[in-house]
Amino acid sequence: MKKFLIAMAFGAALVSPAWAQKAEAERAPDPIVQFSESDAAMNAAIAEARRSYPQFLTQFNAAPAREASQSYMLKLGLPTPDGGHEHIWVSNLRRERGQLVGDLANEPVGLPGRHAGSRVEIDDALVSDWAIFADEGMYGSFTTRVMLPFIDPSEAASLRQMLTPQPLPAGWSH
Repeated sequence: MKKFLIAMAFGAALVSPAWAQKAEAERAPDPIVQFSESDAAMNAAIAEARRSYPQFLTQFNAAPAREASQSYMLKLGLPTPDGGHEHIWVSNLRRERGQLVGDLANEPVGLPGRHAGSRVEIDDALVSDWAIFADEGMYGSFTTRVMLPFIDPSEAASLRQMLTPQPLPAGWSH
């Protein structure tokens, strides 16, 4: 049975400073949680993220470039050599010659030749989640919300404090 490898972390620049410093000090790998490709809750989270992705793009395209690169992230399900997918966050989103690109926010586990910071061209078909960091908290992060019961309780508590109560910003259709 194939499994999803789902990165939980959002990259050192976007997570709480204490968590980022702890991970750096311990040289700990970014937390990864494995889910079966048939996991109903994870598949529903990915479906909801994909359904609302056009609204995310509209917001991203309307944002000033600096704000967009710092406040918007995507998670992509990148194919691994074993036929599975590693779902990993991409930060520093920007347009280059009309193409949406970004940088891997986490150190991949199953993507040979790619590392945290590697440039990635965004293929809309591979999008599995999105996040927008706003004053009131972090919107989106559908897969992260599903992962909370399966991660370290203190890390889950920190993430819960960052997440908005509802994943969609006010005014977005459900």
